[in-house]
Amino acid sequence: MKRLLRHAQRLRVLLLLVAVCSLFLVASQKDVVWVAKQGTRLPTYIPPDIAANSIDLGGGESVRPQKKAPKLGRELSSFGSDKDLSELQKKQKALLCGSEWQEEYTQLHDDILNNRKPPKYLVYSCGGNKYGCGGYGNRLGAITSLFYVAVITGRAFLIDWNSTVPITDYLQPKNIQWNYPTSKLKHLKRSYHYWGKGEHEKVIKESQRSAETYDVFREWIEGTNLNKYFDSPVEVVTSLWYFASSFREYKFAGRMADKLGVNARGHRFSLVGCAFDFLFERTPNFEKTLSAARESLHFKADVPRIGIHIRMGDSSLLSKSWDQRTTNSESLFMCAKMLESEIIKSNKKIHREDIKWFLATDSTEVKKYALRTYPNKVVSLAVKVEHINTRNPSTEGMTGVLLDHTLLSESDFLVLSDSSFSKTALGMNFHSLVHSTFGEKCRYKTR
Repeated sequence: MKRLLRHAQRLRVLLLLVAVCSLFLVASQKDVVWVAKQGTRLPTYIPPDIAANSIDLGGGESVRPQKKAPKLGRELSSFGSDKDLSELQKKQKALLCGSEWQEEYTQLHDDILNNRKPPKYLVYSCGGNKYGCGGYGNRLGAITSLFYVAVITGRAFLIDWNSTVPITDYLQPKNIQWNYPTSKLKHLKRSYHYWGKGEHEKVIKESQRSAETYDVFREWIEGTNLNKYFDSPVEVVTSLWYFASSFREYKFAGRMADKLGVNARGHRFSLVGCAFDFLFERTPNFEKTLSAARESLHFKADVPRIGIHIRMGDSSLLSKSWDQRTTNSESLFMCAKMLESEIIKSNKKIHREDIKWFLATDSTEVKKYALRTYPNKVVSLAVKVEHINTRNPSTEGMTGVLLDHTLLSESDFLVLSDSSFSKTALGMNFHSLVHSTFGEKCRYKTR
């Protein structure tokens, strides 16, 4: 009898241990960044010797990295294997961007443009210099957001990029004719909306939403039925805000949100890469210019590169401007140095002298300092520095902006500034969050 009681007691202890372990496993899943309901997750590789806190994305969002993530060396071992890298990118794209909707929307867009369906258009409009469009990063973020609005509301999306240098000199339509002339829609009723910077005369105040109230705007966009709000055949929106991630909360998206992939747990700028991949392809001339720029930097194909973006703000070009984004530019180079040490530690086949730091910056002084201080590390393009939000760009300035942004997005690791230029580059090419950090809040701190 005593033996039977002892067995029963041991069984109870065993069952208790199983229950505790089950609870632990369920709780620990909170630290995993899931991107699909089926259980597939975005690969998140992080060096084991890095003290990583939550990754601040701005806008009140952050993502916690896994507590027990695979070593960085697992991913670094794939460098030099184009097959492995391309397959990884395809998987990330499918998980983050969703499926099915692309063909459906392409057909809808074509039907509307060819009068097979009623006229319903959503136009991203930039009225020109100082019109509330912002810089290239702002424009790309707004285009991404409004494109998703168009898909959800069943409208044909168009881009009216009013500039002395047409965007079509660099990027051309890929899946839809977003450059369809808006002049052909003059016979249709229009409504205008201004979301973000700019107080415009002769504009109904109800259509303007101040840049000082982004949180209020986000609450509005997440709670508004845009199918009812947009009631004109042509809805024209000028915006400098990126709000595509709000569609994770957008109750009117319904099942469409699942198709779009906006419910997938990437990061809030992943959708920039999805929209860009669907909307744009580089023109042959810009592709040729980009190839020449890559060759001039002498990157080695099998060696990871670190991209650094230092946004000093309008004060770097305009003496009377109070806009200063980065207060300690040297901290970004220190961050890159710590990151480089972790890369080498994770993969002994990679040598320090082979790793290059690609620098994109709006400050010629910062660029001169970097090339002088880190002559064997920093590589940069001799491009004309212009802020397209404050002046109409020259061809040289616009080319420089797109070259810097593209090459920054192609870097394997990113050390960024708190700017839309940095954040949209982060979204391009489906970057993992653990491969990026904001330099003045560097999370690569060796223990």
